[in-house]
Amino acid sequence: MKMRLFLLLMISLCAVLHADLRDHLRPCENKGSNHQMKNIDFIYVINLDERPEKLEKTMQELEPYNIHPYRFSAVNGWKLTLEEINELGVKYEPGMRSNLWGTCYLPEDGGEPHHEIMQVPGRNYFCHCMARGAIGICLSHLSILQDAYDSGYETIWVMEDDIQVIRSPLVIPELIAELDRLVGKKGWDILFTDPDTKNQKGAYVECHGHAHRPNFTPKHPGRFAKRSQCGPYFRKVGARYGAYSMIVRRSAMKKILDFINQYQIFLPLDMDFYLPDDIRLYTTSCDIVSTRPVAESDNGKPGYILDKKDALLVDDKG
Repeated sequence: MKMRLFLLLMISLCAVLHADLRDHLRPCENKGSNHQMKNIDFIYVINLDERPEKLEKTMQELEPYNIHPYRFSAVNGWKLTLEEINELGVKYEPGMRSNLWGTCYLPEDGGEPHHEIMQVPGRNYFCHCMARGAIGICLSHLSILQDAYDSGYETIWVMEDDIQVIRSPLVIPELIAELDRLVGKKGWDILFTDPDTKNQKGAYVECHGHAHRPNFTPKHPGRFAKRSQCGPYFRKVGARYGAYSMIVRRSAMKKILDFINQYQIFLPLDMDFYLPDDIRLYTTSCDIVSTRPVAESDNGKPGYILDKKDALLVDDKG
């Protein structure tokens, strides 16, 4: 009887956590029927309402290949209320990892980021210098993963609105089939459509480690540095940066959602998605769909406001 009550309590706690996360996710509304490809159940692109020009560039990149992603109206972290922000993050508790810097958003600071060593019990923290924009993009990705999982999709393609097509993305369905053949349909979780993310000069930026969390320690941290070739077209990697173009299997949706439900949002998504101990990541050996190295970003600051001000100044001078 005691064991049964314990199991019921654990199930109810998990349901509460799941409900809390769902409260902050955005639904995917008005989904059409033209957002698929062979071997891909649904294609999403994340785009802020304030950035129509970025969506236009993305669609121009994909239009020659007759690829039409569903536009997901991104969660704008800069418009989240202080109450909403403080319902997210990791609530610090005694016994968590110490001596880690974190960022919190306190009412007495007017919602501005406050940086300190995490030590105040009950205070919600994000990783050091995590800005509101990064919180929003994290919620956007999680919203899509939840929608895809609830929709029963087995394979999705998730893009952000700063992609650059390097080679024909029409090869992606064939690459999915080839990876299935090499490692099995249940042998991989995420396939990234380029080898690594890039800096502003276009050079690859590799990831060989992990960022620390106060409430999670990976069992085998050495795995993040591992990289191995898998046939002529793929590499298996332990970690990487960038979530701007990735093929996500249903198994990955569950692993990432379960991880965030258990450990909460703390890091940017591309520093969290490789933390689940059993997640299996692959990349293509060459660029297919990659990132624009000098793309505008609203993660660290609401750049769309500054861009509009610059445009108004140009108009006034004209």
